[in-house]
Amino acid sequence: MIPLMAFQDRSLNGPVKKAEDFDLEFSMKIRELVSKYEIKFNPEELIADDKIADAVFNAGVELLADIGLYHLNTQRVITYTKEEILEFVKEINAAPANITMGRGEDEFTIAYRTSEDTTPPALYGGAAGTIQEYEFLPFVQSFAQESSIKGMGISGGIVKVGDIEPKAGTVSEIVCAQWEQQQLNEVLNRVGRPGMSLGLLCTASTVGATMQCVDNEFRHNKNTHIGVHIIPEQKIDWDRLLLSHFCQDHRIVPWQSAMSLIGGLCRDAADAAVGLMANVLGHISYAHGSMCSLFPTNINGSWANHATIWTACAVNRACERNLHIATGTAIAPHTPWGRRPEGFFQSVLQAIAFTASGLGYAWIAGGSGFESAKVGEVMDATAGMKKEKANRIVQQMLKKFDEKVKAIGTIPDGPADIQDIYDLETVKPREDYLDAFYRIRDELVDLGMPG
Repeated sequence: MIPLMAFQDRSLNGPVKKAEDFDLEFSMKIRELVSKYEIKFNPEELIADDKIADAVFNAGVELLADIGLYHLNTQRVITYTKEEILEFVKEINAAPANITMGRGEDEFTIAYRTSEDTTPPALYGGAAGTIQEYEFLPFVQSFAQESSIKGMGISGGIVKVGDIEPKAGTVSEIVCAQWEQQQLNEVLNRVGRPGMSLGLLCTASTVGATMQCVDNEFRHNKNTHIGVHIIPEQKIDWDRLLLSHFCQDHRIVPWQSAMSLIGGLCRDAADAAVGLMANVLGHISYAHGSMCSLFPTNINGSWANHATIWTACAVNRACERNLHIATGTAIAPHTPWGRRPEGFFQSVLQAIAFTASGLGYAWIAGGSGFESAKVGEVMDATAGMKKEKANRIVQQMLKKFDEKVKAIGTIPDGPADIQDIYDLETVKPREDYLDAFYRIRDELVDLGMPG
C-alpha cells in the first residue's frame, strides 16, 4: 500500500492546477476512456456483462493514473503511476475482504462476494438522514430491535439537541455528537444488543469532533466507521488524510464512500461508472480499506432509476472481477418516496439488481427497521439468482413503478414521518401502514419478487 506520508509529499509537491482546470481534464479524459473501452449504457441490461465490467475497471485505473486526485487545500494534483495502482490492487486481491464488526453475540462479517454467490449481502441497515430529537430513540430502535439486521451502517444525524444545532468545527458539533452517542448506547441496552455495530459516525464529521467521540469504551474499532470520502469528483483535503491516519492508528475500518454525479462532469451513466471506479481506487490508495460504498446519483438528486442502477451494477461487477473488496450501497427509495409503502418498489428492485451484481453489504436498506428487515429477506432470496432473471424482474418493476407514479399524479414533498409508520411509544409498526405495505408487497410478488 502507498504510505500516507507519500500523500502529504504529493499534496505539497505535485503539479499546481486550478480546480476548474482539473475538472475540465477529468471530464475530457472520461470521454476519451469511455470511447476507447467502448463502454455504453444499456438500459435494457442493467446488470453489466463481463466485458463491460472489465472495461469499467481498466478505464478507472487509467483515469486515476492519468489525472490523479486534486487536493483542495494545496491546489495541487496527487499523482500516481499505473504500476503502483495495480500493485495495491494486487495486495487487496491477495486477501479478499473479510471484515468482522460487532462484539459477542452481535459479531458478524462483511465480505467480498460474487454475483453468483449464494451467500447474501450483509444486512447493515441503519437510521439515516436528519433526525429530530423527539424521534431519535424510537427511530434507531426500529432498526436495532430487528434481529436480521446484523449491524447498522449508519445510525444518527441529529438536527439539534434542545436549542443547540451541530455546527461543524464548533463546540456545538461535539455536544450534539456526544449526545447522539449517549442515545445510541441507551438504545442498544434497551434492546439487549450491547455489542451491535453502529457504523458510520454521523453528526461528528470534523476531525476534532470525531476524535472526541471515539473513546474505546462505547465507540471503538468494532462498532465504528469514520468517513474518509473523496469529494466528487476526485477531490480530497487534509481532513481526508488526517481521518485516514486516525483510522489506521486506531485500527478502525474506514468508511470509503464513492460518489459520482450523472449529468455533471460525468455526462451519463457510462462516464459515471468510470468516474466511480477511479473514485473507489482513490479511496483505497490512501485509506487502505477493503470495503467501499457506491452511490451514483443524478445531478437533480434522484436515484433508483435505470441510469444509477446500471452505474452501480457496472462498478459492482468490475470490483467482483478485478478488485476483491466488499462493495456496498444504499438500498432506499428516492427521497420523496422514503418511508412510504410505494417506495418499497424502489428498495426491492435495487436489492435484486445489486445482489445479483456482487453486492457485499447494504448500509441503508429502506427507511425504517421494519422495511430494512423486508429488504434483507429479498437479498437473501435473490442470492444466487441468474443475472438474466434478475434483470427481467427489475425491468418489470421499474416499468410498474413509473406507471404507479403517473397514476398517483403528484410526487410527495418529502419522506413520510416516522410517526406515520410506528407508534413511538411501543416502537411497533402501525396497522394502517402495515395494510398499505402488504398491498404493495403483493404487487411485487406478482412481478416476480423472490422470497
